[in-house]
Amino acid sequence: MPATIIPQLTLQHFREMEALELQFYAAEFITPAEESWSWYDLHPHSTVAAEVKGKLAGFVNLFPVQPAIYEALRAGLFNDHFMELEHVAPITQPPLHMFLSCILVDRQFRRIGLTRQLLQAAVQPYAALPCVGVVTDNVTADGCAFSERYGFTRLHRSDHDSWIYEQAWPDFVKRVRGAQA
Repeated sequence: MPATIIPQLTLQHFREMEALELQFYAAEFITPAEESWSWYDLHPHSTVAAEVKGKLAGFVNLFPVQPAIYEALRAGLFNDHFMELEHVAPITQPPLHMFLSCILVDRQFRRIGLTRQLLQAAVQPYAALPCVGVVTDNVTADGCAFSERYGFTRLHRSDHDSWIYEQAWPDFVKRVRGAQA
């Protein structure tokens, strides 16, 4: 059952992503679909999604954020539920500070290599850009396991009871492109 990257996402896709997230996270950890759509509308490289037989199978939100937001995320003082369009940094303002906001694969589509496929597609637009680091904010044990499997370093607990991880961008790209994870 091969997955296909969706070439052009719609607001309806973002509503489906939000519904998928609600199966795993409480609403206070999810950016509303309309807000995520606004990021994608101006920064189409910020979200990659895949489908299997016309059904949303998974997605990843990976994008640069303003340096102050990166530092607040890194410090565990910013819940990305409150992320707004102005917090997303344009790719024309290097060096870029990356945020892996969410990666989620529907349970029925796990174990088919979709996580790697999504991540490879997500890092591609940034491959030649000067990115510094990438931070994750993990709410679930699966999220923590993902971050550790992909070589992130656990920093500390956040003020909203999640785990913060960080990694140098070049190391993350090597891990995504390689066979280590």
